Amino acid sequence: MSGASRQLALLLCGCCVAALGAQAEERCPAERHQAAQYVAAVYEHRSILSPNPLALTSRKQALELMNQNLDIYEQQVTIAAQKGVQIIVFPEDGIHGFNFTRTSIYPFLDFLPSPYLVRWNPCLEPHRFHDTEVGSAFLLRRWEAHGDEPSQGPRARTC
Repeated sequence: MSGASRQLALLLCGCCVAALGAQAEERCPAERHQAAQYVAAVYEHRSILSPNPLALTSRKQALELMNQNLDIYEQQVTIAAQKGVQIIVFPEDGIHGFNFTRTSIYPFLDFLPSPYLVRWNPCLEPHRFHDTEVGSAFLLRRWEAHGDEPSQGPRARTC
């Protein structure tokens, strides 16, 4: 694993750990009566990968590729939820693939503003920032599919 890939992997792992920690502390009111245990699942599939991760691609092509993998993830989340799964873990490179250079990964990245500097809920304002289509689209699809009301604030999440 290259130095850049290792840093990205560590950053993603740190974000996942922080998100899981925040999830454990902030519960929805309906969940307060439940025990402090979760039903978890791990899912991995043969990702739909870029044919040449070293070649430059457009943001549009990158989004098309990632959306194919996100569609599979969404199907698996639905199946897992029907089986009682509350937390599901996906591989760190499962959406976009691997073996990119520092330059060729660029079209696959979402650039999210700091929650300490900007109050933004992607469910309410999905087009406010450029290059946030992957995260915003996933949250918006979840909100529309499940009728969740998005929260406000810098650490906004849906219940």
